[in-house]
Amino acid sequence: MYIPLGGSLPSFYSDNAEATSFFSPKSAFEVGVIFNPRVNFNIGDGTHTVSLGVDVGWYRDAFKFASSTDVTHEFDTVMTGLNLEWRPLLFQLGVGGGVKFPFLGKYIEGNNKMALSGGAFASRYNNVFIPYIRLYTGINIIFISLSLYVNFDIPYLQMKDGLQGLGVGYKYPGKLGSVDVGVQFGIHLDIFNFGGTKKREVIEYNI
Repeated sequence: MYIPLGGSLPSFYSDNAEATSFFSPKSAFEVGVIFNPRVNFNIGDGTHTVSLGVDVGWYRDAFKFASSTDVTHEFDTVMTGLNLEWRPLLFQLGVGGGVKFPFLGKYIEGNNKMALSGGAFASRYNNVFIPYIRLYTGINIIFISLSLYVNFDIPYLQMKDGLQGLGVGYKYPGKLGSVDVGVQFGIHLDIFNFGGTKKREVIEYNI
């Protein structure tokens, strides 16, 4: 399991040239709780490990912009994906990707908030899912990890046309994307290990 804590820098992609200047990106806080069942393959004497895992959990996405007022498209999503990680000794380097499916959300304009769920997503957005790619690197000591990550939300979720009456944030149709940067804390209780078995001995000796 790991808990990402970070900030997002959103982008708005539209065929209307006015839209890109109308919305100025602003950073917003994001958080999640992701379960990562995985299979480990210890290489050689166990000082190198390659893991293949599945990411399943909850992630809060936020796309915040400034125009005449601040507007935020916030989504609580179910995150599903695959993860490949290489761990030489105490270090880790990983890459992952998948799709996030919104199930709850908010549209925030200034001090006003509107809750979103169910059919509200289909009425406001086309392609109601968010593909992502994730890169991270850090340290992994036996069953605890701390790493820096960069997450790329691919612009696929698209606001529909003709929704100006719902608020400033819907003035232009377009796709939402973002780059998220932060830290993630992990706790790993690995059960499925194959190959060498000396990794823990080497780590304990080095410490």
